[in-house]
Amino acid sequence: MNQRKHTKQLRRQLRWAGLSATVLAAPASFAQDCPKPSLQQCMDVDYRASSCGSVHDAYCQGEVEQQWKAGWEVSPKRQALLPEEMGGEVATVAYKGHVPKRTRFQGMDQSLMGQVLKGQILYRKNLENLTKDEQAYLARIQGWEKDGAQVTSCQEFVDEKYLDFSRFEREAGRFGDDDRAFFKAAYGKDGIANRVLYSRDQEKLAPIWDGARTAKNAYFRFTPGPYPKGTEAYVFKSEAAKLANNVEARNWVAPSDAWHKEQAEKFNNVPDDLLNHHQVEQESFTALLRQREAVYAEWAVASKLLRARDHKTEELDKQTAERLFGLDKAIEESLVKAQKDGCLDAQGATVCDWSPRRYKTMLEAAMAPRREADLQACVFLTGNDFGPESFVRNADKLKLKGLDKKDYTSSSSLLTQYIAVYGAHIRDLLVPLTPSTGAVRHGGESSDSGYAGGDTFGGGYDYVAGWEYIQPGSSLRNKTLGAWCDSDVRLCGEFNAYANVFGSTRHEVAHLSGEAGTEGNGIRLKLDARVMGTSLYSHDQHYPLRVTFYEGRPVFKSDAAKASATFVVVVVPVTVQGGLSAEAGVKLNIGGAVNRNCAEDLLGVDLYGTITPFAAVKGFASVGIGVPGLQVGVRGELLITRVNVPLYGDIGLYLSSPVHPTNPNTLFLRASSKLDIELRFLDGSIKLFGELAFLKGETTIVSWNGFGNSWNIYNETRSLPLVRVY
Repeated sequence: MNQRKHTKQLRRQLRWAGLSATVLAAPASFAQDCPKPSLQQCMDVDYRASSCGSVHDAYCQGEVEQQWKAGWEVSPKRQALLPEEMGGEVATVAYKGHVPKRTRFQGMDQSLMGQVLKGQILYRKNLENLTKDEQAYLARIQGWEKDGAQVTSCQEFVDEKYLDFSRFEREAGRFGDDDRAFFKAAYGKDGIANRVLYSRDQEKLAPIWDGARTAKNAYFRFTPGPYPKGTEAYVFKSEAAKLANNVEARNWVAPSDAWHKEQAEKFNNVPDDLLNHHQVEQESFTALLRQREAVYAEWAVASKLLRARDHKTEELDKQTAERLFGLDKAIEESLVKAQKDGCLDAQGATVCDWSPRRYKTMLEAAMAPRREADLQACVFLTGNDFGPESFVRNADKLKLKGLDKKDYTSSSSLLTQYIAVYGAHIRDLLVPLTPSTGAVRHGGESSDSGYAGGDTFGGGYDYVAGWEYIQPGSSLRNKTLGAWCDSDVRLCGEFNAYANVFGSTRHEVAHLSGEAGTEGNGIRLKLDARVMGTSLYSHDQHYPLRVTFYEGRPVFKSDAAKASATFVVVVVPVTVQGGLSAEAGVKLNIGGAVNRNCAEDLLGVDLYGTITPFAAVKGFASVGIGVPGLQVGVRGELLITRVNVPLYGDIGLYLSSPVHPTNPNTLFLRASSKLDIELRFLDGSIKLFGELAFLKGETTIVSWNGFGNSWNIYNETRSLPLVRVY
């Protein structure tokens, strides 16, 4: 080999060797500047993405996995139902209960659930790291303990009237959403099962379970529901529907502590996650049944009012039947699934018959209503005023039979007696009074606020609603009240929602305020709505008692195709036309109403609106005799398909009559919203038309309905009793 060439090749090889050595040595050299990271660094996303994190990636991965495995080994285990993304099977999992540290729980004083939530969060946090509001509430509870049987507020009254239950419920907050732990505590040494519960002043409480019978599981609550007369009803054809419509299973058992204990032992080997999963599905099924009941009840009231005014109800009946049809179809689908899961066996035990979640749900259903009723009655009759000059501490001023003591705040039992006697007196008065002052009542106001969450996520609200009315004949001397249809009323309300997301700063999410008052045969309406600081609607105007504020037209409408031809038949021109038309767009309707119903003596104010995106395709054909401007003929139209997606919402304030069967003389705030999908096919009509110069007219000879269906996406209604007038 040529020596010169050999030397050149050797130099090239040495260069590549030196470069390779440099490259291979770089990580080792660089690693000297990146010391071995701690576990905390390995768990830091920013560190793992850094250059040093790349160098120690394998090491960090091993450390994190080792730490995770060690944590899994020492953590408590349970059988859990995995998410569908992880297979949906029952498996052994490790878990760790979450103890919140930075929380926000405040307000919510006007409802029982608000009091329960604020009490339970104290024990969820083990009475540690409490916020100022939580410390204040804890001090309030401790004050109730120190003052013995003395009652100083309506909240203390309810707490002490149901003391044994209140204490258990509050301290059970430490279990969070662990329903099994809640159940075990209820049957434990300091629990509420298999024992008599007492008030603060050692009065026996009524049993938790009232002896009423309940269904084997929620699916057996099913019975086919009614439809408006003359409409097509859904026919349940499945075997599941026949099995569920079982009277014996519908009245299966009267729940008791012993029954719940027996059921718990029966399903001891079934994972709680599986039991609770079936309970959640039953709660969704129950919601469907309630929604159907609400739709039919709404129709019954509306149709009765229309018939009383000699109006036809065919369209209302048709729309209601379509909604009921869709709900019944969803109900049957749920029943078919329940049968596949083995839940419709009316003889043997099934996994749908009991769960820790069902126990807790039934317990709340048994105890919450009676305590809420006591709280609202106390607030209404005392105004939550327990001061030295209050009626509740000077009952002798009322001079009522049955109230022979002066002070009724020395125990919850005495206050219960005061509420019963004084409440009956107020209920029988013809003149509305403010119970806490005895003054004639011409107005009132109710408000509350609350916030729950933490420094990362949270949400809250505040609302205020008020009213005043002028009613002919209402005075202390003249106790014969005038007709409500001759009265004037002013109603106002404001609602605000707040939230903090990924931070502690609270932001306004939504604001809604309104004021409405009758002025002659009309109303003055003021409305304001905004979302995330953006104004959506602002309004201040006078309207008749019922009016549509705005009714939109289709945003887009056009003929897709059209063809025509003219023939002369014995010197008479005959024009034949045909084609397709298409339309799409959005319709918007906004309206309000003040109802003065003299027949039923009701007063109410509503704000309602509908926004409906739609699309439709129609076919048409016509035959006309004559020339344009002087022509008669026949035109046929056929709807090929139409899709509507109406979103409806309303908010209203209603005052019930004194003879209302359940809530006489009560002011309600009522809001509802629903979203439907509607499909129609082959609706049509045949019309006779004519033209004479610029005059045009048409009349329908015959029309027919095709077929279609409506599916409800959601339908939510909330009615909040604000205040009882008298």
